[in-house]
Amino acid sequence: MDGARGGNRHDRGQDHRELSDAVRRVERSTGGQVLSAERVPFDGRDVNRVKVIDSSGRVRVYMDDPQRASRKARESVPATPPPAE
Repeated sequence: MDGARGGNRHDRGQDHRELSDAVRRVERSTGGQVLSAERVPFDGRDVNRVKVIDSSGRVRVYMDDPQRASRKARESVPATPPPAE
């Protein structure tokens, strides 16, 4: 089974982890209740779409790009400590 889907089966665990991480990030940042979360294609890559109901009852849709999130995490950690004065 060497189809297009067969080659991506090893990525499902990572996709699930990224979706779970996105749900946690959105829950923490909004304080709302998550209604749904799914991976959707956007601009040539998969992003996480998380729907949340906020405290005023409005449904908000957040697009979470796991590639950008991991890049930001890498950029926020300095490669070398700043020089001591």
